[in-house]
Amino acid sequence: MDIHDIALTLFAQLVHANGAQPLADEARIALGRDAYRFAEAFITAKDQYIRELPVPGNEQGY
Repeated sequence: MDIHDIALTLFAQLVHANGAQPLADEARIALGRDAYRFAEAFITAKDQYIRELPVPGNEQGY
């Protein structure tokens, strides 16, 4: 998944969490920005987690 897929999924979930009420254009734009910001934070955290995993077969820890 790339950032766009993650952001789209988050955007859909944020819109769905709003309920059946229609959103104004400004609200949809704000949710879209939030979705991209959250997706970027998720990818950054995931990359950092992967970098910090121990390397198998390496007794020195790096």
